[in-house]
Amino acid sequence: IYMAYGWRTHMAAGYLLKEAKYDARQLSDDEMWSLFAYLFSSKSVNDTSYKFGFLKSILDNLYNVDEELTLSFNQLFSKFAEIYWNLVLKHHILQKNPGKNNRRSELENVLYAAKERFLIEEEIPFESITDEMKYYVCHNVKQKCKQNVVGALYADLGGVFYSFSKQGEWIKLNPQMYEFVCKHKVAIEKLNYYEWARFLEKVNEDAVIDHLLSKIDESTERKNLTYYRDILFQEFEKNCFYCGKPVTYGKVAVDHFVPWSFIKDDNLWNFVLACPECNGKKSNK
Repeated sequence: IYMAYGWRTHMAAGYLLKEAKYDARQLSDDEMWSLFAYLFSSKSVNDTSYKFGFLKSILDNLYNVDEELTLSFNQLFSKFAEIYWNLVLKHHILQKNPGKNNRRSELENVLYAAKERFLIEEEIPFESITDEMKYYVCHNVKQKCKQNVVGALYADLGGVFYSFSKQGEWIKLNPQMYEFVCKHKVAIEKLNYYEWARFLEKVNEDAVIDHLLSKIDESTERKNLTYYRDILFQEFEKNCFYCGKPVTYGKVAVDHFVPWSFIKDDNLWNFVLACPECNGKKSNK
């Protein structure tokens, strides 16, 4: 009864919390699945899509944690800003019901203000804007969105997923939840996409939501890896990482050692050189 009702009442105003510690009690896999089942159910109230976007930001940063399983708000909201930049400005997808007054969410206001401030043309992907623009966008998105979304997701996952401090600007993942989410990352990500898409379908017109799931999945696009190939080819032995055979610049692939589906981030430490045959065999494994 406590699991089902008691802590939900206590956590109802989680978005108002300035800081909180995760509950470190031992949880079974079924109990951890039940937490995500609640998050993705109709009982979890969502005025905007922020919780789905913030969960995706955490999932995309799972392998960027430090030794204490901590992620900074800068890490999380940089990814958050990138996701929404492409969804809002590139695909023109509303992130809340505009209502009779046609009101945008605070997040959308920040993004459109940045577009006007820097005279950015329509449909420019996030990766193509300058570092100055990225800093401005990420900082302002963080300042607006950290106020509610961090505590809201904390509460909807029963206060066991992470600790957080808005003043310190960090979250610290619960080790047992971290292990669980790493193990089931692909399934949780798909559930998150599905419920995110269901929410967006309710607040957008049919013409905008065509291929909605693919637009969410592609909101953090893969970059051109030629730059990394140049670095790896210059700095390391010119052999396939997997089979050891010599490779030439014209016939070599840059491979994400931990697949892109697990780390949607281009980190140099995660790249290796591979011959076309090994790159094809490894695929998404």
